[in-house]
Amino acid sequence: MDKLFDGITVDVINTVLTFNPDPIFLLGDKGEILDVNMAATDLFGYTASEWVDIDFHEIIAPRSIGDTVKSFAKTLNGDFCSYSVSAYDKEGNLLHLHVKNLPICEAGQQPNKLMIFVKDVTELVKAKDELRKTAEKLMFFYESSAEAMDIIDLDGNVVQVNRAFEEMYGWKAEEIVGRPMPTIPAKQREQVKRDRARVLNNESILGLEVECLKKDGTIIPFSITLSPLHDEHGEIIAFSGISRDISERKKFEEALIRSEEKYRLIAENMTDLVTIIDKDGVIVYASPSLTPVLGFPLEYFEGKSAIDIVHPEDLPAIQEQFFSLYQSKGSAEMEFRYRHKTKEWIWLEAKGTYFVDEKNGEGFILVVSRVIEEKKMMRDKLTQMAFHDELTGLPNRRLFQEIMGQTLKEAKRNKENCALLYMDLDKFKWVNDHYGHSVGDELLKRLSKRVRRSLRESDVFARLGGDEFLVLLPDTEENEAMAIGERVLESLQEAWQIRGNSFTTTSSIGIAMFPQDGATMDELMTNADNALYRAKENGRNTYITYSS
Repeated sequence: MDKLFDGITVDVINTVLTFNPDPIFLLGDKGEILDVNMAATDLFGYTASEWVDIDFHEIIAPRSIGDTVKSFAKTLNGDFCSYSVSAYDKEGNLLHLHVKNLPICEAGQQPNKLMIFVKDVTELVKAKDELRKTAEKLMFFYESSAEAMDIIDLDGNVVQVNRAFEEMYGWKAEEIVGRPMPTIPAKQREQVKRDRARVLNNESILGLEVECLKKDGTIIPFSITLSPLHDEHGEIIAFSGISRDISERKKFEEALIRSEEKYRLIAENMTDLVTIIDKDGVIVYASPSLTPVLGFPLEYFEGKSAIDIVHPEDLPAIQEQFFSLYQSKGSAEMEFRYRHKTKEWIWLEAKGTYFVDEKNGEGFILVVSRVIEEKKMMRDKLTQMAFHDELTGLPNRRLFQEIMGQTLKEAKRNKENCALLYMDLDKFKWVNDHYGHSVGDELLKRLSKRVRRSLRESDVFARLGGDEFLVLLPDTEENEAMAIGERVLESLQEAWQIRGNSFTTTSSIGIAMFPQDGATMDELMTNADNALYRAKENGRNTYITYSS
């Protein structure tokens, strides 16, 4: 290290510290601020003269004071330490920081000053929090949606259904998960195969009208939307389905054919939006339901050109659909935005059907539509459901790799080290075989909580699958990674008390460091896995670094 500073003057070192892109503080042994660099002034908003009257503890958030005091005491005893804190800038904005303390002392004497190196990780913490909130909102919408939703794997077996599906079809999730979808009548299975083949080509099928089987044996018409679900590599891994009971709409359409009078009676008492559009594109009838849904009185719609209240971006497709209906004299499904009195535009799902007026022989289009704001939002966000592990609530492989990719980019740019811990539970199969899978599942959930308590706030803990877990330690040296690995192993020593069973487990951990053990995500994953394998060969209940 002497050679490193050979020939470098004090002025040069001062310039490096002053213009360092990360904040640096020089503190006295009482926490008083003696000096700061330009980055500290920029981040916290205090001028150089204001810092003189500020104690470092004054800017620390209350929840971080305890850890900060302990870390200061440790550093004044001559130890380097690294930790995470929350602090406030001059305007009162909360900052999330990763801090390193370096003791400063004269040769052979007790440290009497501290140099504090600060890394602003506020945006990373906010991004992780937003991802967590998004996943929670998504699951809330999924479970509380009035639309029946299901996820089917590529073999046609049920992966998941929501509560609305259970209520609509009569089957509970535990009755059908892992089995072929029971709602498909035998006569429609070939058509279902063809539809799924279309979805495998990345095509979404909107408003597919089919007959479905309920648990009580009745067959009723449904409108179903099928969409592909992708993994982190863009590969299709499952199908998502959203279905709606259209029995009432079918009854209405049949009644319309029999009698215009009956049609009007039904239309005026149903919740779906009903409009009749003549050959010139003018609305000649609007059901009363349009007023509470769209906010305009009926007079606003009747006699108005339909294209005047369709969103301009959707208009070309809608005009093409209407032209096609008059040519084919059939029916078509469509989605578009309709003008709303207070919300500007609102998404509708509609079915347009060509009919002939028996009195004058002229054709018209009957449009039956409904609001799909919630359904559209769910369909757009269904792919996000893969972000968290269902059992433990931890980030899964997809989310972990997204965070890891960003972390490695920042580490490379800032010339920092990172650590990847690859761990699994020793003899997890034994637990499942002796106590059952329900105990095994509970063990994984409790293990996740224990391990999380052993990690820092900035660390990312994810479940890879089965009993395999990953831990990403940003801005971490190898000795710190080994210490965290030791803490994790110690946290698992206490016996588990699960459903009347008492037993102990151990874990093995492989550690790979960035960039020395791998400059890419794949290299780090492979080398951490190799280190894990060696840890198991060494008798388990231990950690091994790849470079050891």
